[in-house]
Amino acid sequence: MAVRLGKVLAGTVLAILVFLAGAYFQVRGALPPYSGPVEGRGLRAPVEIVRDKHAVPHIIAGSLEDAAFGLGYVHAQDRFWQMELMRRLGQGRLSEIVPARLVGTGLVDTDRTMRGLGLYRRAGESVNALSPGVRSMIDGYAAGVNAWIRDPEQQFGLELTLIKLLSGGSYHPEPWRPADSLVWAKLMALGLDGNWRAELLRLRLAQRIGVDGVKFLTAPPGDNRDATLSMMIDALKGTDLERLYRKTDNIATRKREASNEWVVSGAHSVSGKPLLANDPHLSLGFPGTWYLARLVGPGFDIRGATSPGSPAVILGHNASIGWGFTTTNLDSQDLYVERVDPTDPNRYITPDGPRPFAVREETINVLWGEPVSLRVRETRHGPVVDDFVGRSSNELTPQGHVLALQATALDAADTSAEGFARVGLAQNWEEFLAATRRIVSPMQNMVYADTAGNIGLIAPARVPIRRKGDGSMPVPGWTSEYDWAGFVPFDELPRVYNPPGGIIVNANARLVPDDYRHFISRDWGEPYRQRRAGQLLHEVERHPVYGMIVMQADNLALDADDMLPLLLKGAPRNARAAKAHAMLSSWNRFMLASRPEPLIYTAWIWQLQRGLLADELGEDLFRSMEAPDVPLMKRIIEEKPGWCDDGGTRQTETCEDAVAIALDRALAWISSRQGRDMETWQWGAEHEAAHRHPLFDAVPLLRDIASVRFPSDGGGQTLNRALPSYRGARPFDAVHGAGYRGIYDFSDLDNSRFAMPLGQSGNMLSPWARNFLAGWQNLSYIEITGTRGELGRGAIGTLSLTPPAH
Repeated sequence: MAVRLGKVLAGTVLAILVFLAGAYFQVRGALPPYSGPVEGRGLRAPVEIVRDKHAVPHIIAGSLEDAAFGLGYVHAQDRFWQMELMRRLGQGRLSEIVPARLVGTGLVDTDRTMRGLGLYRRAGESVNALSPGVRSMIDGYAAGVNAWIRDPEQQFGLELTLIKLLSGGSYHPEPWRPADSLVWAKLMALGLDGNWRAELLRLRLAQRIGVDGVKFLTAPPGDNRDATLSMMIDALKGTDLERLYRKTDNIATRKREASNEWVVSGAHSVSGKPLLANDPHLSLGFPGTWYLARLVGPGFDIRGATSPGSPAVILGHNASIGWGFTTTNLDSQDLYVERVDPTDPNRYITPDGPRPFAVREETINVLWGEPVSLRVRETRHGPVVDDFVGRSSNELTPQGHVLALQATALDAADTSAEGFARVGLAQNWEEFLAATRRIVSPMQNMVYADTAGNIGLIAPARVPIRRKGDGSMPVPGWTSEYDWAGFVPFDELPRVYNPPGGIIVNANARLVPDDYRHFISRDWGEPYRQRRAGQLLHEVERHPVYGMIVMQADNLALDADDMLPLLLKGAPRNARAAKAHAMLSSWNRFMLASRPEPLIYTAWIWQLQRGLLADELGEDLFRSMEAPDVPLMKRIIEEKPGWCDDGGTRQTETCEDAVAIALDRALAWISSRQGRDMETWQWGAEHEAAHRHPLFDAVPLLRDIASVRFPSDGGGQTLNRALPSYRGARPFDAVHGAGYRGIYDFSDLDNSRFAMPLGQSGNMLSPWARNFLAGWQNLSYIEITGTRGELGRGAIGTLSLTPPAH
């Protein structure tokens, strides 16, 4: 038996070694050529692509359409498998190429949700709403991607080669279409403005802890919506909200938020001209979301961050202006409780009487499985979300009601791609505003600066005007009482231009004052990053470029200023607790990877949040609120001390007891992982920035090659944002943070700086897959600059793209 087992193991090891050797040569063989001639069908004139020493492409073209062609070509060269997964996510077709048996049924659920929302259909419809100029850019981009796909000798990399093997050889990339680019924007809008699942969560909370409990946990002071909330709880009694919430949870629908931006006028810079800083925060992964590029031609020189799949420079500057984004957290998504006609289940009640559901049939092809049929109903508000899950609607909603989603991201006449593309072409504030008028979703706080010395901010989008309510909870759909009455006029959207103080800051916290006349959101980000950026900007009279870089890497946790007095108020109850109290009492609040204090603090508030909420909400609901919420914990301790009692014990615990118990649990947890010597504990040992490969991170032999991990400073509330997941075997690993940083110097735009944590390539063995990592860690940003002659002297390759000879 032992001999037989040994042979089996030896055979398995040999098979693995053969696979790894084959994978190595496949990946190495898929490295794209950065030099040479390329014939490009769809080009109008020759294009030259010079990759500088950092592998950043400088695309030199005679027109914007041909520059977009070049961008599509280099995106495909370096990131096509990422683009393929992105468009299939938007199409609801991931299950066609990735076996659900290997990754679980969640993949089919994701496809159900995307098909149910009809995201890709609406992206296709939105193509027709674009102006001829922008449409030609998107067509040019698609032609560039397709020029790469069509190469008969093309190597598609390990990821897509593996997919082809799993499909029995039937997989081959489809041509890139304009809708494939537009669905990227809709995916971003779905997550950045995404609050419809928060409405589901509030309903679930209401069923568990009642109206007053929901108001305490989620509502701002003075909010009064008891009648509506009570009505919805009664209408949806028996609805399987937990299943609906769980089945629609995926990478596209999870709420994304957190970014930093600030701009200072020349009065606050060393140069006397504005400085603009921006670092958007999204989920970390390999490869990253962003890709650096420069587009150069007659009348344009645009530099900054692009996103593979999209033809525009999303964040950056041109020769005259620069711009940056943070998300506003706009509530542009509402759930409506539709009443099914009791005499005919194919109809629903409207203010004008019964109306038939619009119905479409979808078929999801599943690799290694049976096709899944999906019947999706739509109401006057939008798709019925009950239909997304694999269960009959009668079983989900026995009370004769369904939930329908209305969202600006689902608008078929969405011109957002037009707006974002035209921002990069604007030459002044007026042209910038004209471009942003076209943006429907997502709403972004867009900071601005120009070489003339002006600074500003505009938050453009279609902001719903609700006849009644604030969009925080599902509302009746059978009456017009809660319908949208239109959208906030563009001229009434939040904006500021050349403010007297000369400083504009946003880090997702409240954008408008309480007396702003229109409702935007109730889900503003916590104030700590915004507050810290404001402190640093006001501490120095005139800022240099490097000062902006240092700010982006700042690791001071202002939330600790609010929380530590409550944590340290009671006397420690044992020697280990006393040691922790002493360490945190003298802690400088910097979240440094090499120090123990950030680890003790984070583990303490993590355990305290569990102690305060888990028994009140139950484990299923608590998992949705597991991330420590300092303002909420403060409010509980100060206003709801009864929640400090652990319902699972006989005695009645006070809040001081809850704090002490949480510390003991935190210290025990850390000790089990890093030993008992508290002085040797390190935040970075538990807090690694986890840039996970979406396909190979779960494969032990490929994980260390495909994914990137490194100890990280920072935390969830520092400017250097590195938000833990608070889940799994490594709950403090950072999974959300900056994937791009830009500093734009309007005294000399060639002196602007750019940084990404990984690299340009999505090929795990490419020398350009991680080439920015060291610079990211030591704050060595790069410049994207140079004349054609200067670029040629340091280039790693030059591609010459030409139209086909006739």
